[in-house]
Amino acid sequence: MNTHEQFAALWTDYLEGDLDEAGMVELRELIAADDSLLQLAADMYQTHHLLGLVVDKGTARQDLFVCEAMSRLPEDSGSFVDRVMGDISIAARTSRSTSDTASVTGRSDRDTMRGGRRVLSRGQLSAAALAIVAIIGLAIWISPRRSAQPLDIANREQPPSEIGPSHGDAVAPIEARFASLAHARFFGELLPPVDSVLTPRRDYVLMSGFVEVAFPAGASAILEGPAVFRVLSNECLALDIGRCSVHAPDGSEGFRVETPVTRVVDRGTRFAVSVSETSETEVQVIEGAADVYQQPDHSVSRTPVQDDAGVEFQVRLKSNQAQTFTNIGKFSADSMPFNSDAYHQGLPDRVISYDVTRDDTGGAIDLTSVRVQRGGTVMDLAVEELIPVEVTSFTGHSGHALIASNGTLPEPRRLTSSDFSLQTGLINPDGSREPLTTDPITSVPDSSEASLTPGMAIRFQSPVVNGPGPDVIFFELQSIGYPPEGDAFHVSPLQFRDGLRSHTIQVYDLTLESPEALRVATFHIHMFKGPVDSLEDLETREHASRHGGSKFRGLAVGIDLSDLGYANGERVEGLFIQDAMDDQHNVDPVFIAGLPSISEVQDR
Repeated sequence: MNTHEQFAALWTDYLEGDLDEAGMVELRELIAADDSLLQLAADMYQTHHLLGLVVDKGTARQDLFVCEAMSRLPEDSGSFVDRVMGDISIAARTSRSTSDTASVTGRSDRDTMRGGRRVLSRGQLSAAALAIVAIIGLAIWISPRRSAQPLDIANREQPPSEIGPSHGDAVAPIEARFASLAHARFFGELLPPVDSVLTPRRDYVLMSGFVEVAFPAGASAILEGPAVFRVLSNECLALDIGRCSVHAPDGSEGFRVETPVTRVVDRGTRFAVSVSETSETEVQVIEGAADVYQQPDHSVSRTPVQDDAGVEFQVRLKSNQAQTFTNIGKFSADSMPFNSDAYHQGLPDRVISYDVTRDDTGGAIDLTSVRVQRGGTVMDLAVEELIPVEVTSFTGHSGHALIASNGTLPEPRRLTSSDFSLQTGLINPDGSREPLTTDPITSVPDSSEASLTPGMAIRFQSPVVNGPGPDVIFFELQSIGYPPEGDAFHVSPLQFRDGLRSHTIQVYDLTLESPEALRVATFHIHMFKGPVDSLEDLETREHASRHGGSKFRGLAVGIDLSDLGYANGERVEGLFIQDAMDDQHNVDPVFIAGLPSISEVQDR
């Protein structure tokens, strides 16, 4: 542990109230020997205070934080972000030793207690760091005292803008665009539409997922959350924290990635850059070469540098080479093992979008086609190419509507799950908190006292062949106010064997935040007076119909049969669906279908 790390550990313990007398003596000796530690102490105290406010749930304290931040903000917010990010990792190293048994899940906030005080886990620190960046951006936006242009964190309109050198020379407008997104979530805003232009010099806080940014000359960068990034020019991306994978084909040589401590310049290559909370930067060259320079001021300017003047050349990395770069007291470069897995060739396989017929209000009615990525290849499939399903077993969640329709029920009623409509389906199937580990019971003799397994069994009209990426698509109805990521559900084999397992879907490919999740036309729901414990009950029990509302969207997710343990090329005849019972909301499937095999698509 070097001096700065030792000081950070002691100072964090002091701020948390856990420093003993021996530690206090050691802390005084370190400060006496190095005056620069006084500034680090002040920075860490401010960071410690800000992180406590971000994690605090009280809106009053958060509002006060914004007001205080506005009065203390430096004119260059980039340097502030850099300082906060660096201090966070130092604090995380201290808290990690006392919170090994604490866990942070996507749906809960858990505090580890130490000496009666709250200690932030590394995951909470990273999330809080991103929140600080976003709140700082908001504070700059609302501050009337700032001369810089506002940073609108909720702006969906992103027209091309011009950024030129300080002397005012005209340059081409910046036209970097969001080429694609996968499971992406941004702090404080809806997802930007695909092909929308990024606002130059604006911080984008990617909380999770992936985005691909395409630049005019042909370069592209895939960013993985959590990440904070911005576009500085048509040839330059700034990355404060997170990971990115860059492809710069012929014609886009010289593309740059600016980090707090380095400038990585493409020399005809594929490379990956990873920036930690301490600004430590890892560079891995997959193909070609890249030159890495030291940032002269340990910060990333918001104005693009036009050449490499004023920066010290450090190293040229070639294919299958990797180094890590730091600037803690002094700049250093160290070799590290090459890891080709650090580079993302593309975004994950998923459902990308879909097309529909519409009513007079623009609401979606029937699915007409779906766009999916399978094995890295984007495919457009007409709905007629999909493999329909038949519901063979069903138990409904008590007290809920169990059928969605366009106003008229077919005979038999279960056919609402076999058509192309996003308005119709057997909804609110029963479920279980724990996914299945044995065969579901989908039929029982009349004389038996056994009961069906809660949920819904489906059979494909023809077997689905397991291949790369999603093999089955699943649509559900979801309303604003319900879980934006979609209602979780378990999907299980109809017959288990060694190697097969259940799989739980928790986040959909197209969520309520996705522009591609379309509004569904008004539909009807059918409420049943008694329990529905079988398909026979569903077909014969009395029900009441009413409008289901007009604020619903069609969410979609792909199911990869490999996640259930099926081998590549294996044929699957059916699946079992259960609500995950993780909250008071239930899954509402309105369209399920198998995808044709990749060979069938290629041969068409």
